[in-house]
This record gives sequence, C-alpha cells and structure tokens, in this order.
Amino acid sequence: MLAVCLAFALLTAVVPFARSFYRVEVNYNEGWNVYNAAMAAAHQNLYSQKSGWTTINYPMVSFLVMAELHHWTHDYLFTARVVSLLSLCACCLLVAGIVRRLTLQWKPAILAGLFCLALFSVAADFPAYVGMDDPQMLSQVFYLAGLWIYLGPDLGLDRSRSRLALAALLFVLAVSIKHNPIEFPLAVLADLLLLSPRRALWFGACGAVFLAAALGLQQHFDGPYFFNALLAPRGYSVEKALEQSGVVLGPLALPLAASLWAAYKLRKDKRRRIAAMLLILSLALGGFFSGGDGVSINALFGAYLAMSILVGLLLWLMEETERRYAARAALALFGWLLIPWLLVPQLDERAAPSLNWDPPLALERTAAAQSRFDAEVEFLREQPGPALCESLLRCYFAGKPYVYDPYNATRMIGLGRLDAGVVIGALKKQEYGAVQVSGPIESGRRTEMFAPDILAAIRANYQPVLQNQDGIIYLPNSIASAHTWGAPAAAPAGNPSADEAREIPGSSSRTVLLAGSILGVGAGAKSQNTNCAAAGSQFVSLAHGGSNCAGRSRR
Repeated sequence: MLAVCLAFALLTAVVPFARSFYRVEVNYNEGWNVYNAAMAAAHQNLYSQKSGWTTINYPMVSFLVMAELHHWTHDYLFTARVVSLLSLCACCLLVAGIVRRLTLQWKPAILAGLFCLALFSVAADFPAYVGMDDPQMLSQVFYLAGLWIYLGPDLGLDRSRSRLALAALLFVLAVSIKHNPIEFPLAVLADLLLLSPRRALWFGACGAVFLAAALGLQQHFDGPYFFNALLAPRGYSVEKALEQSGVVLGPLALPLAASLWAAYKLRKDKRRRIAAMLLILSLALGGFFSGGDGVSINALFGAYLAMSILVGLLLWLMEETERRYAARAALALFGWLLIPWLLVPQLDERAAPSLNWDPPLALERTAAAQSRFDAEVEFLREQPGPALCESLLRCYFAGKPYVYDPYNATRMIGLGRLDAGVVIGALKKQEYGAVQVSGPIESGRRTEMFAPDILAAIRANYQPVLQNQDGIIYLPNSIASAHTWGAPAAAPAGNPSADEAREIPGSSSRTVLLAGSILGVGAGAKSQNTNCAAAGSQFVSLAHGGSNCAGRSRR
C-alpha cells in the first residue's frame, strides 16, 4: 500500500515540479514578486509611499530572502520557484513529523506526508500554484514548524515556557513572510486556553512581544507606510467567499468528510484535539478570506495541511480499531484525488494548458509556451522606453522599469487614492513604448487589471501588433500605423497576409505580428540599460520610490 501511495504522489508531482524550471509565467504574482525582490536587492524602501502605482501589501521578509539568495543564483524567478518547491517538500515532512508526534507511529505519518504532496499537486495546482514564485509556501514551513515545536517529542501535556516561546517566535517569523494563515497560532492559543490559561497567557505575551519587534523593524527599515500598505482596504463579496470555498473544497469531498469525522472522534482527546481545532479554524478563516478581491485558493491552504494531518490520524485510528479496513481507507482517500487531478480540469476552460495527468504532452505545451514567452519578451525589449504590462514578468525580463502594478493600481484608483488621469495622459501622449495585456480589452473586459478609462485610452491611442493565446501587445498609433505597410490598424488574428504577419515559434495557433512594427520599431530598439535610462526621469512619478530596472541595483 505504501508503495502505491508513494508512486501516486510522485506521479502527480511530476508536471508541477518540472514546470518550475521553464521560463513561463504561471501566475500574475510571479512578476510582482520578482520586481519587489529586485527593489529589496537595490536597497529601496518597499513602503515609502502611502499610495503608489506599485504597491506592496505583503511583509518584507520574503523579498529580503530572495534578494540575498539572488547573490548566488543571479535569477530571482528560478530562486523563488526552487524555494517554493523545497518549502512544499518541507511542509510534507513537517506534516509527517506532526502526525508522528501525535501517534508515535511512522506508517500513518508517512501516509500523511505523501497525501499532503499529492493533495497540493492535484488541488493547489489548478490554477498553477505548486512551484510558483509566491511566499506562502515558505511561510507555511514556519507555521508548521511552530506547531511541531509546540507538540513536543512525546504525548505529554506539559508545555514548557521555552518551547512556547520558540513556537511563538516561529509563528511571528511566518507572519513576517505571509500574514494571512493565522489559524496555526490561533489553534495553539485555543488549545492552551483549555490546557492551562497561564501558559496561554505566556504564549500570547511572547507572541505579542515578538510581533511588535518584527513590525517595528519592518516599518523602520522599509518605510513609514508599512501598516498603511498591509492594511489597505479591498473589496469583499460573500458570494465570492461561498463560491470559491465550494470550488476549492467540493472536489475534495471525501478527504474533507474523512477529516471532519476524525476531528469529531478526537474532539475530547486532549493530546490530539489541536488537529481538529486547526481544521475548523482553517476552514472558517480561509473561507472568510476567500471573499476578498484578489484572494485565490491559497486562502485555504491551511485547510489542506490540516486535512493531511487528520488523514494521518484517521488512518492511525483505523489501525487501532478497524485494522482490516485501514489499507482500503488509505487507497480510497488517495484514489479520490483522481477526481481533482483528472476530472475537474476537463470541466474548466483552462483544461487545455493543464493536462498534469499527461506529463509528456503537458511539458511539450509548456516548452511551446516558453518559446512564445521568450519571443514576446524580445519584442517588448525592442520597443524604446517604458511599457505597461499586465504580465509583469514579461516586462521584467524585457528590462523595463517597474512603473505600474496593474492589479493594485486599479484597486487604488477604485478607492480614490490614485488618479487614473496620470496614466491616461501618458497614454494619450504615447509615452509608453508598448502595452501588454493578457486578453481582449473590449468594453467590460480586463477591468480588474486596468480601469475602464485606461482601457479606453489604450484602444484610442494604441494598436495591437502581436497576438496569440497568451495575450496581446499594443504599440502607439504613430509607430504601428507608420510601419504596417498600409495594413489595417488591427489585423485579423486568423487571416494575416504573408507580408503582414509572422508566426511565433511554439505557438499552437497562428500568432499575429505585423512585420512593419518589427522592422520599423526594432531597427530603433534600445538596450535594457537605455530603456531604464530613458524611463527613469520621465516616469519617476509613476514608479514606487523611483524607477527600478530588472537586474540593476540602485543604492
């Protein structure tokens, strides 16, 4: 049975792990995190403005870690993805370690760790999250480590002050990396309140002191508007909270039901009820946070970890009482993961690029996506001056300065903290060398990333010159129309003439690239350093703390 579960877990992990080593964008946050790490490496204050066009609403520690590791790897994206993969592996090991401490047996512990790996590989990777440049996986290592320390090496209920202080320190370090998975310290606090209110007070006091020190240091070293950025308001929808919770947890009905049953069975077990508390808190808090604008499935990753721990405890319970059914239960729980792995992707419009169940085909498509990505980056690099990119990672690799964070800037415009007229004025003057979007910008589309007035200014002053399944790149009317050899401003994507279009290598469908825009604009293309220099003075008002160019440091 162990061999079957191990083989299944490794098979599900093949595609998401291998994909991490391709230069493709798997999520919008990747470019955002890369730019922020580059800012940290350049010793720029991350929270220097109350409201800026490039907003950072995460704690600073993850960016500092990537900035330091970059000195050895010289590649922010690769570094962060490897850290994410290693963090997932560490989470699975810690899940196994926690179950081992709660059961004093290795078999359920190993099965819990393997279930954790399989669960994240099939459920957290749709949309792609495994191996993504994002700090949450790293933070979860410290949340789980704090829980592991809290439990101690035996099943005793004595919680020493030193152990509680160390657990509190690990939780604060985790919060300083990613602040929303707070169900872990809350579960420990709830368990302590039932065991020993005096120990709970000590744990709370240690956590408060460490947290105050961490927040003070972050505000001191990275700018006066740390709290303003971290606590910036965002829209909320109860409907979104319910819908996303259903989408995330629905395909996991059997593991969730099994975990809830185990939680119920352990509710009076003083040594193990903390696992039940963790599941309930993670479901409640994750479900609540899911209603926030921009919040994705990672809000429920704490529930994934709690489910993995309780699956191990359930198998331990069955080994103790219904041993003959334990192996069948394990195979049923692992087998259920075939539903989110094989069936659910086929019911979603993103199914075509997913195909994690077919590694050769999935990686072939990923390689084709990398070819398109590189071609788009090269095209952006050839355009002089700054660019507006919905895909920040493309702008980063093209050497463009970080002048606009589409999601957060649009949110700040909606809150009245930023004036869209600044960007609209620059678009009317065609000061951006290119505009990249990840889909059509017809009325009512892309409004989460660009305010409607900004989209209207793009349509009026820019023309699409490159289009494929990954997005569209626009050039200023003055450049695009001057070099299209009389072609229409917006050539049909499916029917360009041989002289008007070029196909991007690796594209599964014909990609429109007006030849005139390449020959005309490309002939006057500037290098990465020239782009940065040209943009630095003109767009410093849009940049967060000044212009910041990929791969360059400014002290």
